[in-house]
Amino acid sequence: MIDRFPEPARAQLRAACEGGRTRPEWCFAEGRAHLAYWAPYQGADPVLVWQFDPGPDPEAAAALLRRSLQEMGVAKTIHDISLKPGLTPAADRAVAHQALIGAGFVMEVERLLLAWAAGGDLPDDLPDDLPDDLPDDLPDDRGRLTYRPARRMDPSEVIDLLVRISEGSLDHDTRTEVARVGAEHEARWVYDDLVNRKAEPDWFVIGYLGDSPVGLVAPDDRSIAYIGVVPEHRGHGYVDDLLARGTRTLAEAGVERVIAGTDVGNVPTAAAFLRAGYSETGRLFRYYCRAP
Repeated sequence: MIDRFPEPARAQLRAACEGGRTRPEWCFAEGRAHLAYWAPYQGADPVLVWQFDPGPDPEAAAALLRRSLQEMGVAKTIHDISLKPGLTPAADRAVAHQALIGAGFVMEVERLLLAWAAGGDLPDDLPDDLPDDLPDDLPDDRGRLTYRPARRMDPSEVIDLLVRISEGSLDHDTRTEVARVGAEHEARWVYDDLVNRKAEPDWFVIGYLGDSPVGLVAPDDRSIAYIGVVPEHRGHGYVDDLLARGTRTLAEAGVERVIAGTDVGNVPTAAAFLRAGYSETGRLFRYYCRAP
């Protein structure tokens, strides 16, 4: 089935198969419509509709989506449409939008796509040979927190911290999943996701004020995958400390463009990224299909 996908999707699917993120039986094609399912890490459920090319006919693409959903039988499926600022899926990805809606997906949340670039406001297509003498415009580390690598801690401690961070969260996915499956189940899923990210072992850290855990930040190989503060330490700007730590970790490892995302409605987190020198690069529209 993978051979029915055009390049570069075909090569990407083969690489994902080798990494355990997809399988040939998770790939579907009909006419000019193609799609594959993708797991966020090896061993996870295939919850993401990936490599979705609806072709020219939204009804045919919707039929392919419905058939694939029936065969896959997963409880929750997500598809993301990323666009430049000012564009909308209904107008600018009309075929994909109509196909998703026709297959039972609902666009539940709009997210800001953000990026920090070494040297300031650089174009999206950064060259690989950036100079070494870029100005130091990294967010300041105020030195208020100490850090411990989360992967070296007992998983139950980290999961407990994630449960506490989920309390009062403004993140749509967190709120929805806590209401649907419970805070501990959601925290265990987030933990498994974060420890399976492409990152050096010591990058995922918990920040402490004395002996009190304040929150955590988890960079992966090129992005801030997760950041959060426990309720009792919110309102003191510690998210800035954690974000500075995560951004500087990646920049010091040679990453010249750090990406991130947060819900449009999560105003405090969005403001923290802007204070740290991140800029909006686009919007992500997240569609969900949930089993009854």
